[in-house]
Amino acid sequence: MNEAIVAFQARCGEVAKECQKFCFMSRAKELQAEAREVLISLEEEARVLKEEMIAREDEDSANAALSLEAMMRALANELGMWIALKEDKPGLAWDELISAQNTAGMAMRAHDIADNLGGYVERLHIMEKLLFPPQMFFSPGMVIDRSECSICGKEYSECDHIKGKAYMGKMCTRIIKEVKELREISVVYEPVDKRCRIDKIIDEGVAREPLSGRIISDTSAE
Repeated sequence: MNEAIVAFQARCGEVAKECQKFCFMSRAKELQAEAREVLISLEEEARVLKEEMIAREDEDSANAALSLEAMMRALANELGMWIALKEDKPGLAWDELISAQNTAGMAMRAHDIADNLGGYVERLHIMEKLLFPPQMFFSPGMVIDRSECSICGKEYSECDHIKGKAYMGKMCTRIIKEVKELREISVVYEPVDKRCRIDKIIDEGVAREPLSGRIISDTSAE
């Protein structure tokens, strides 16, 4: 791995350790916001370093930079969740937490320098259960007619790339281009994407927002 990546990894580790001191509800919001800005700045540095490694065609270092970029973003998302909760924005707080979960997981898949993140990812999932009420989600069932690989642009079923694996600083994703048939929309408790949540529930004649419990509208006359 490139020496610049090794040095940057050490910096990220030191900054992340300091910033995690602010990942508690009791910490001052302005201090959390300051820590979040530091992490966002490091995320941008990682992105620039990643592009340098890509230009050198150093795939291992490019993937390591991608992993570091994702680590900084995940921690920034967690801080964003705490800030949003204090600002009484539960929907935004939920999205920040789910983004932190997803991005931390991506960091682990991108390169083995993030192998030690398992405990952090578990902590993020525990926070989901402790800080938010149980949610219900939508999950579509469909027949996909055509999908592309984000790495090479070919039909996904015909290329050699694997979804969720890093290639030269980029994560491979399957891009759905055409859907032949939408068969169903199911309500589930364990979806692929936790941002596809039900945003309104009917409770005793009123519509409530599921996270806050606030009344959205009165349905008794409908």
